[in-house]
Amino acid sequence: MQRPLLSPTSGRLPRARLLSTFAAAALLAMAGCGGGGGSSAGTSSGGTEQPTGNTGGSSTGGTTTTAPALTLGNDSFLFAPDASTTRDSLDSVGGGSALFARWDPNNPQTALKPGMKVMFFGAGQGCAFGTEGPLTALTDSALSSVAALTGMSATATAGMHWTPSGAATGCADSAQTQAGTSSVFVNAAATSGGVAMLTTSGVQADGTTPFLGPYGSAGQDGNGANTGILGTFVNFRQVWSASDPVQPWTGTASARLRSVQSVGSVQTNAGAGETTQAKQQMMATFLNLACVNEVKANGKPCQIQYLLNTSIVRSGVSDWSTVGWFQNGGLSFDPAQGSIPVIDGPIKAAGSQTVDQETGLSLFTSQGLATQHGTFANQAFDVTISFDQLLNVVRMVTAKANGVSVASVTDAQLAAEWGSGWQNRSQWILLSADVGQEVYNPNNARRVEIGGGFSQLFAGTQP
Repeated sequence: MQRPLLSPTSGRLPRARLLSTFAAAALLAMAGCGGGGGSSAGTSSGGTEQPTGNTGGSSTGGTTTTAPALTLGNDSFLFAPDASTTRDSLDSVGGGSALFARWDPNNPQTALKPGMKVMFFGAGQGCAFGTEGPLTALTDSALSSVAALTGMSATATAGMHWTPSGAATGCADSAQTQAGTSSVFVNAAATSGGVAMLTTSGVQADGTTPFLGPYGSAGQDGNGANTGILGTFVNFRQVWSASDPVQPWTGTASARLRSVQSVGSVQTNAGAGETTQAKQQMMATFLNLACVNEVKANGKPCQIQYLLNTSIVRSGVSDWSTVGWFQNGGLSFDPAQGSIPVIDGPIKAAGSQTVDQETGLSLFTSQGLATQHGTFANQAFDVTISFDQLLNVVRMVTAKANGVSVASVTDAQLAAEWGSGWQNRSQWILLSADVGQEVYNPNNARRVEIGGGFSQLFAGTQP
């Protein structure tokens, strides 16, 4: 879910990712995904469009750099709510047929279908382990509070706001009428369109604790995974099996992941000897089609997930330049997601690359704002992943699988791990794009939260 949290005793907690509950079955479920193609919302479907929000460029010696216009079309996905967005239109985003909205989803037949997904991950008070629950609408007062905490406008949200509800099989009678307090809403407005996200835990201002809180000592899987973690995700899963899927690296292009985001409030209250954290991020997962057809049956993951921190705040940390592990990126394998490789790390200033801590290989390049550590409004986080940078990760994964150095990896080993199309640009496609929030709060008596959101999410190609 994140770069390692600092532990008072062991120094680090393991990396983990909140999508793990249902994503472990991703490869098993992919055969059931339908056809169709990528789509966009709130914008045109072709040509180029100048990015909205702060361009995130840098200024050095009087020269200002500005990120290129977005390239829209079949090889890109863009979600940017505006006045034309309606509740019904959300059903067809990303080639989907119905918006998916649940907490702790555990059925891959529903959770892994193409389309937009609003998902919360945590432990429901009074609910049995493994319970999947529904979402319900916010009250007017709750909607107003969420708007204030996230800094996002809520002028046009009819039918487009959600919070976890205890009205689920597996939840006690006492939980059936409980709801909240983490929330998501979509605002359909011309100049203030966006998606607001609030992830909150611990005792609130009125003395209550939210229905959905961080996972307890048993964790998300019953074995301690994601203990103390609560998360909120807005996910856009693509139709990977379409005849013309989103192929970011065609020709000589790079893949691009861009999101205009805000953080309106953040709290990391911690007691003596405790560490708490709140973060916001953008994510993209890429799949190799030849790998699926040729070696998936051999247990190969066939996909690479990028998790890029856009904002991170931790108790006791005021100078992030002194946090050693945060200076570079890293590769991990998430056992809860079928051991898929995950690249995570900080976003640097525009023009700078994030490199792998272990190998020094380049992972991605920023052309927007660097990772933030507080509140901000309408800032663009924008990275590119060249095909060479993608292949760096392909080789890193193969080296780990074979217990050799990256320099020693052979083409035969690469083909065995990824299939014959490992270096074929057209075989790499966009599987999903996300914006997420996570809080780490081991003591639910203290309030730890982050409120923010995004007005735009782009994942696609940059010539």
